[in-house]
Amino acid sequence: MNDSLSNLSGNSTCEEGTTNDFKRIMYPVTYIIIFVLGSAGHSLSICIFYSQWRKQKSFTPVNLLMVNLLLSDLMMVCSLPLRISFYLLDNWPFGDIACRLIFYVFYLNIYSSMYFLVALNILRYLALVWPYLYLRIQTTCVAAILCTVIWVMMALACSPLLFSKKGKQKGSPRCLDLSTDNVDKLLYINNVSLLMGFVVPLVVVIFCSIFVVKSLLTPSPALGRTRPCRKKACALVIISLVIFLVCFLPYHVVRTVFLTAEKQLKMNGNKDSCNYIWIVRKVAVITHCLCTTNSCLDPLLFFFVGENFRSFSDKFLGRRKTINDRTLRQEELQVLQK
Repeated sequence: MNDSLSNLSGNSTCEEGTTNDFKRIMYPVTYIIIFVLGSAGHSLSICIFYSQWRKQKSFTPVNLLMVNLLLSDLMMVCSLPLRISFYLLDNWPFGDIACRLIFYVFYLNIYSSMYFLVALNILRYLALVWPYLYLRIQTTCVAAILCTVIWVMMALACSPLLFSKKGKQKGSPRCLDLSTDNVDKLLYINNVSLLMGFVVPLVVVIFCSIFVVKSLLTPSPALGRTRPCRKKACALVIISLVIFLVCFLPYHVVRTVFLTAEKQLKMNGNKDSCNYIWIVRKVAVITHCLCTTNSCLDPLLFFFVGENFRSFSDKFLGRRKTINDRTLRQEELQVLQK
């Protein structure tokens, strides 16, 4: 899993061959790009969130979820320099504890990000379809409890990966490689995480997106004044689906195919064509890179969801914004309905 999808080491009859050269180019280049874009996007996001907190001394429930999504992304972005070093040096000089933490952070980022996106989509669905229910449940306390539950659940679910056996090359451990002895265990973990970590969140996001779009396309006198801004809400729906369908879907499909192929290779040797194994390994590298890009796409969501982001841009551009006596809940509800 992770980089190790294409890095399984051990008693394999189909040697890595050109796959090693491919990943040693693909991973560092991709990680550097993601690190630069992610650092820039999240640095701006931190400034905006901090500006809001300094003025209001609190976060709205939606912004609290986005702050936690930001923290999840920052863990991934901050881990990328170590991954880049591993592939450039072809060695892991940072020790076993750092190795296991870096390995763990990748999966914690993936699945916590998906569930924070699910929570944001559910809130948007409730704001449009059940606005009075939304106003009753959208409190900072509820949002804080929800964030805590997500972190605890994802941290526990990913914890077995802290104890995964690492691969070796010429007697020395390689951090992001896994031993082929772990394939059966990894395939079981993959099947569980595929269902609960990806399929369930994807179904919920699609369900919410369909009803949000339907609500936006349905004429409503109550929303007449916000009609010019509805394109932004549609863009937000599109971004959420893009992150799931482009970043997460290919990775989970290929991960399943890859682990199944490696299990067959372990059991039957190279009875099947090694060309197929090599192709799957290279595709696994590509889909892993796509999955990692989720950590630099989330700032787009912050911009379209957060009222404070638009306020910050107005201030940056020198435009003054009039403030009426709406409560924070009403402001957030209107934003989510746009």
